[in-house]
Amino acid sequence: MKRRDFLKVTGGLSAHAIVGGSLLSIRRAEADTALPIAALQAALDPKKDLLLVRASADFAKYNRSFNKRTQLAPRVRVVAGSAKAVGSTMLWAANNGLSFAVRSGGHSFEGFSQSPDLVIDVRGMTTIKLSVDKASVSVGSGSSLGSVYKALWPSHLAMPAGSCFPVGVAGHSLGGGFGLLGRLFGLACDSVLSMEVVDASGKILNASEQENPDLFWALRGGGNGNFGVVTNFNFRTSAVNMVARFGTTWSKPVAQAAKIMQAWQQWLPDLPPDITGTLHLTKDKGGLINVHFAGLSVQSESKLIAELKRLEKVAGSADLFRTTTQSFQAAATVFNGNEPADDSVLMKGKSDYVTTPLTDQGIITLLAGIQKAPEVIAVLCDTYGGAINKIASDATAFVHRANTLYSIQYYMEWQSPGASDANIAMMRTLYASMRPYVSGGAYVNYCDLDLGNGFARAYWGDNLPRLMKIKAAVDPKNVFRHAQSVPLS
Repeated sequence: MKRRDFLKVTGGLSAHAIVGGSLLSIRRAEADTALPIAALQAALDPKKDLLLVRASADFAKYNRSFNKRTQLAPRVRVVAGSAKAVGSTMLWAANNGLSFAVRSGGHSFEGFSQSPDLVIDVRGMTTIKLSVDKASVSVGSGSSLGSVYKALWPSHLAMPAGSCFPVGVAGHSLGGGFGLLGRLFGLACDSVLSMEVVDASGKILNASEQENPDLFWALRGGGNGNFGVVTNFNFRTSAVNMVARFGTTWSKPVAQAAKIMQAWQQWLPDLPPDITGTLHLTKDKGGLINVHFAGLSVQSESKLIAELKRLEKVAGSADLFRTTTQSFQAAATVFNGNEPADDSVLMKGKSDYVTTPLTDQGIITLLAGIQKAPEVIAVLCDTYGGAINKIASDATAFVHRANTLYSIQYYMEWQSPGASDANIAMMRTLYASMRPYVSGGAYVNYCDLDLGNGFARAYWGDNLPRLMKIKAAVDPKNVFRHAQSVPLS
């Protein structure tokens, strides 16, 4: 919607144009927020859009986010049901001098999808439609990964994406999107064919290789909340039916666990792209380290077992060795676990990228840090290579390809708010100890305010100059911004 059209709509308000309540309730909301709520509601569609203030009955339900530690309560939340509603809300924000955040799944580790003033929530756009030829799927940006998987399962199709069903498809894909099928089909952003985007002026655009190609390049790995509000995706689908799921576990003292991890690193370069997995490292009882490697393969189970036995030859026999053949639906459901869709925890995450194998000292430093930490720090190493690395590092905004061996995620969660400072300090200590052994890169989807002024280089590396150039072209007034958005200069 153009600015003058917005002003025409909001200029002649009546009680009949108000969404979600009487004129008295709107006046009360305006008094509570000190904002012209009626003007915003008149620009929205009562059948598609939902406007919430702190006094609204459904406010708490929609306000829940994954990380309790960063929780905010905005004065206004618009659950937009269309790209038009997004544009109207943005113009209202501009008219009232408000900044805003964009929310999809709400899993931003540092709360970048929250704002004390206004949140544009895309969960009103959840339509998922498979194309007639089943080669692509149209996905509303408010959809969760789980809902996309479930829509594709009956056709034995999938998109390569993460294992946590409640995560929003938008934030996940815009930041790259490592997942269960990554080494075979690439990242989630690599399957994006086109996107519907609301730009900084409120205009609705299409971004693809043919239309607005620079914007399309930036949106595939540039992270959320930087260039516009994506309201719909068109993904290429991938045929997946039966898979072989595996889990191998060792529980050993630090010195022996270090040899297992070193063997795992040596084994990775010859790993077939059909297999994608994650090495999980946690401390175990009695001062031991639990080394658990899990994932899935689209090969036969017998071929998978042969590969895992090749790992055991260099790592030693696993304490537990399990494989099974099942549908991708069943395997993905196992990896999702039993977490509720509205789960909310106190947590902190950090990340690294490994481009040359960790040295023996680097591995010992990592495992000893895990063992000595008073609380459990989970370290997850996601295998790269295969289709992820075959794409050039500058082909999309996602830069961590080429010689990237794996990513490292450091993760903690806890129950008591009073434990936050100590737990975060503990993780920072482990992370700092690893500086001499890693590349200095970081995964934008595991956003981390501790990166300070170095965040942009860590997330985007050599792609940063082009991202900044595109940012200046499509959002010169920095409408889309948060603490770690792409800088203008």
